[in-house]
Amino acid sequence: MTPTLRRPSVTDLAVALGVGATTVIALLAAPQILGPQEASLIDPASVRVTAIVLVVQAVALCVVRSAPQVVLLLTSVAAMLVGVVSPTGVANLAHAAVLVAVLRATLLVPPRRLWVLLPVAGVLVAVGQAADVLGSSDLAVPAVIGAAVLQALVIVGLPAAGVLAVTARRDARRARHGESEAVQRERDALVQAAVAHERTAMARELHDIAAHHVSSIALMSAAIERQIPTDPDAATRSVRQVREQSRALLDDLRRLVGLLRRDGDDPEAIETLETVPALVAAARATGRDVEVRVRSGGGEVGPLGQLVVYRMVQEALANAARHAPDTACVIDLDGTATDVFVATVRNGPSAGVPSPSPSRDGFGLLGMRERAGLVGGHLDAGPDPDGGWTVRLALPSEPPTSARRESE
Repeated sequence: MTPTLRRPSVTDLAVALGVGATTVIALLAAPQILGPQEASLIDPASVRVTAIVLVVQAVALCVVRSAPQVVLLLTSVAAMLVGVVSPTGVANLAHAAVLVAVLRATLLVPPRRLWVLLPVAGVLVAVGQAADVLGSSDLAVPAVIGAAVLQALVIVGLPAAGVLAVTARRDARRARHGESEAVQRERDALVQAAVAHERTAMARELHDIAAHHVSSIALMSAAIERQIPTDPDAATRSVRQVREQSRALLDDLRRLVGLLRRDGDDPEAIETLETVPALVAAARATGRDVEVRVRSGGGEVGPLGQLVVYRMVQEALANAARHAPDTACVIDLDGTATDVFVATVRNGPSAGVPSPSPSRDGFGLLGMRERAGLVGGHLDAGPDPDGGWTVRLALPSEPPTSARRESE
């Protein structure tokens, strides 16, 4: 497939101009720089041939971005021709363009497409170097071959190996970064799926609960309409029943939010604040140091709020067991205020497993926040200044039952 030539970039033009100008100037100044013996070997015809080759190489470097493999082969062949046709002792000047072409090719072309071209370029450089040394010195053949191989390694082998090593590490970093992003996307998708599953379960429960109570309210309302003209006392009793059904509906709806039934659980078993000591006992049975403090006297937490507190304590204890199994854990249930209930679970710093990062919540923290938000509460979780970890849940509470009855 013929490569498509693109307009040379400013960088390519600058590099080509710099290489061409530098090598041509060095060629013209060679008679003054070299010693008398080497300078005597330089004739005008050789200088002209070498200058033409250097200019051709510089022009080729202008399009190295569009055809790096072609340019590498062209500059290598040109360098060999300078050494073979015009052995003047200054053939090394043609190797500058080869070096640039090697660097550009290894940066622009996948390594699997260079495994033949790079050795070929090295051989061409070595042949040209050997011909130049044989024509301009009286070194022995083994020394000439050694010098030619060394020159090929310096011009082709080492630069290519260095660039390929750097690009390999760069590609490995990109691959790791891409894999990390893929894992994070998969994790986010799993989190979203878990949240969606929980909300779907809530919607199903909501439908069943609302349908039951609303149907009862509708039937009783129809009965009230018939009882008002004939039996006012019965109508009054029916109104009370409607109010009781409405309260029951509200209680059931509040109990529903955040509740996901687990396989094998008793559908009627709802965890409350009274079941928190069972969690503490289970943790202590495993050797954990767990302390619980309960303060009451303020408002009351409804059934759903108690379930949310239970789940938070359960998840916080599980997290503490994973990340700080060797530290004490303190559970504080503060119900002294009349309008808010605060549950706090704190564990100290662990000398072994680090605490989880607050910016990378697991399913547990997401689930706790989801439940807290759906009942009007708020959950915070994060590290303490001493390296520990605290989970704090604040839920709105209700006035005590006696106060509500008095207000009614």
